[in-house]
Amino acid sequence: MLAVRWFFPGTEIRIDTRCLDCGQPIFVRMRDEDILEVNPTTTVGHMNVPFARILTGEVSWGLA
Repeated sequence: MLAVRWFFPGTEIRIDTRCLDCGQPIFVRMRDEDILEVNPTTTVGHMNVPFARILTGEVSWGLA
């Protein structure tokens, strides 16, 4: 869901969704690389990239 930021550079994005496990509401507000607000604060994310690719440097963080 956080990939939507690539479609709207420089624009504040608001995402309202629900946890797929417990159904609790999740709210995220972000602009480009900055996460401005997250509720609940215990929210965690998932990146579907094998850890081995991160260790070998195939995947980089931030701007290319």
